Amino acid sequence: MSYSYNVQMAEIHVLLAWFSLLMFVVRGLAFQFGAPWAMDVRLRTLVFGANVLMTVTGLSLWALLYLNPLQGDSWLLAKLLALVAYTICAHWAMGSGEFRLLGYLLALLALAYMMGTSITRSPWLQT
Repeated sequence: MSYSYNVQMAEIHVLLAWFSLLMFVVRGLAFQFGAPWAMDVRLRTLVFGANVLMTVTGLSLWALLYLNPLQGDSWLLAKLLALVAYTICAHWAMGSGEFRLLGYLLALLALAYMMGTSITRSPWLQT
């Protein structure tokens, strides 16, 4: 029986990604409808911690699997660009601006794209 860091790290990363997605969907909807608990500091700390762990596992996989977004792994570059778009839109969605619902929907779209590129390993979402 052999132990593979790659497999365990990927499983942890996927689990954290689903948790983060679920938390953003629930908190984002609650925030859009004005629920005060959506911005509770304990919940925000939990989400931040999960996102930090997801970043650490993602960077670890990047190193363990010798991925290079500039040479051959264009899906990873697309995912990183979508991550930047998600971060901006999620911040916009959880703010006090007039168009925060649009930010929420765009953040969900960026999340869906990131998950799609991770699954298909293609920036064009082709299998």
